[in-house]
Amino acid sequence: MLEKIEFSEYDEMYIAGDVCDRGKDPIPLLQLIKSRKNMHLIFGNHDEWLAKYTEDLIKGKSDQSHLYYMGLDFLTWIHFNGGLITMDQFMDLDLPDCYDLKEYLDNPLYYEELEIGGRKFLIVHAGLGSCCRSGVHISEVPVSELLWSHIGIDDNPFEDTTMIVGHMPTFLYGPQYEDKILHGKNILHIDCGCVFGRTLGCVRLDDMKEFYIKSTCPYLE
Repeated sequence: MLEKIEFSEYDEMYIAGDVCDRGKDPIPLLQLIKSRKNMHLIFGNHDEWLAKYTEDLIKGKSDQSHLYYMGLDFLTWIHFNGGLITMDQFMDLDLPDCYDLKEYLDNPLYYEELEIGGRKFLIVHAGLGSCCRSGVHISEVPVSELLWSHIGIDDNPFEDTTMIVGHMPTFLYGPQYEDKILHGKNILHIDCGCVFGRTLGCVRLDDMKEFYIKSTCPYLE
């Protein structure tokens, strides 16, 4: 994708979350984003999971028994939500690299407000959830809503701002949205289901041109 969009040091990239637990190399990808000042990760629920457990994973490098007593949330992440590959790659890092990533993840970005060419944008992983109402301010919305909400196609309360969200693969909204960015009312759903064998989507905010790369992941119904 970086080659297709001709990404350069003069550009800024905002990633709408869930770098972790997705694809074959989540930790190398996270390290790449961390190393580039013009790449910005908007936290998703999967990134939040890794951030929550980095300290425990670091302790587990010297004492594996520490990980035997983790709770249900940890096991849910590892066994049912793709966290195993993220954990394994994190545990394979040298200790200084673990702490570098921990420091990065300890300073999360949950949303970003932009104005480009006179047009306002709000980038957030999942949307506003139950806080999607007139007059709400993004700073009032609980982090859990920003990370975990399942929203409708047109769920954007801001009339003057285009919201960009990920989290829910677009094909789940209907087969007509397969493999492409879904355009709601003043909202773009940008998760095109790459991890499920569909496509990786990207939109250039300067002119709203869309770019797509076919996924190399197996196609899942």
